Amino acid sequence: MGYKANITSNLLNQIIRIVLGALTSILVARTLGPSGQGYVAYALLIFTLLGNYGHMGLNSAVMYFLKRGGTDPERLMGNNFTALLLTWLLISAVLLALRSFGVVLGDYNYLYILGGLLLVLATFIYYNHHAWFTADERIIPANIYNMAVFIPKSLIIILLCVCGLQSPAAFFAISVAALLSNALILFFKLGQPFRLLIDLPLLKAEYSYGLVIWLSSVFTYLNLRLDQIMIRSMLGVSDLGVYTIAVNLAELMFLIPFSVNSALLGRLYNTSDPQVSRRVLAQTLKFSFYICAALALLGIPLSLLIPVFYGAAYAEATPATMILLGGMVFAALASISPQHFFSLGRPRIHLLLSGLTLLLNTLLNLLWIPLWGISGAALASSISYLAFGLGYLAVFIRREGFTLAELLALNRQDLKELWKRKTS
Repeated sequence: MGYKANITSNLLNQIIRIVLGALTSILVARTLGPSGQGYVAYALLIFTLLGNYGHMGLNSAVMYFLKRGGTDPERLMGNNFTALLLTWLLISAVLLALRSFGVVLGDYNYLYILGGLLLVLATFIYYNHHAWFTADERIIPANIYNMAVFIPKSLIIILLCVCGLQSPAAFFAISVAALLSNALILFFKLGQPFRLLIDLPLLKAEYSYGLVIWLSSVFTYLNLRLDQIMIRSMLGVSDLGVYTIAVNLAELMFLIPFSVNSALLGRLYNTSDPQVSRRVLAQTLKFSFYICAALALLGIPLSLLIPVFYGAAYAEATPATMILLGGMVFAALASISPQHFFSLGRPRIHLLLSGLTLLLNTLLNLLWIPLWGISGAALASSISYLAFGLGYLAVFIRREGFTLAELLALNRQDLKELWKRKTS
């Protein structure tokens, strides 16, 4: 499937998610209130973190070894599925032991814990299989399967809110069930045969490559979520509930990189001409940057409407959202850029930049959350996002041979190609 068609499919997918997500977010926030919102948001934050990064880099290596490693697909799938299952069992045992001693998640009952562990397993399976769809540029079918779950999930949440039946536990259960459904659909639709096995040389090679991407992904994730963890610790669950609204709204900016990333990475893995890859990357970056800048300019004044839609209890989310939106333009830029290095087997650049950005973010949050509350957290994050994006621009110019004009200046050729794609 073509690059433009895949991006278009991703874009439509994200638009539907934004529209329905905004509606459900407003209803859930009003129904649960800041404390309930913060309570369920923290549980989802922890288990999503384990699901996204508990694989220790194995899911990050799938595409490279499938497309560039010359690995037999059946052996790759069997080896990875077995390793992920064993990893999940280990995580489950450790977390249950820690919970039994009250070390972690002591204010959540065991139904939350068991549901969260199911969420972790579903996340492992979902992203492993989604990597196969991306590597084969089967973006459109994957999006259709996702929508087949997301739309009913959103309608159920809306119905529960309208009927007054929504609760933190119900919202958490729906989130778990939806991701589990996504994982099972991709599992059966991929149809890749495999058998359970452990291939130690292959595992060693995958972890050697994937661990770098995994660690940089952890840094990037913490860049986006560290402020929430620190707010809960320093300010409390109600402030976290308010701040999550600001974060959710500001991260609507990721409409663009989420629409681009899988299509871009699939295209780069399936393009052998380096000049074509450079042109695709440069044009994708510059178009994404200007679209994100326009969205930020639109979103900043619209943030004044937060108390109208979410209620007066969330009024403090307004300045935090405005601050975050400016930085999100550069966070989106930094989200797209790593695909270039992943496709070339050079993920350490992303590791370095994400690590330095996380260090900056941590220091600024420690200084500014006690001084200015959630607005201080927003400012710290926004500045770190700016540094992240500018760092990538510097690397592209100094190490990859791009010029600033190539990366950011629109020219006649860019517009001509955009028009050709639009009309083809």
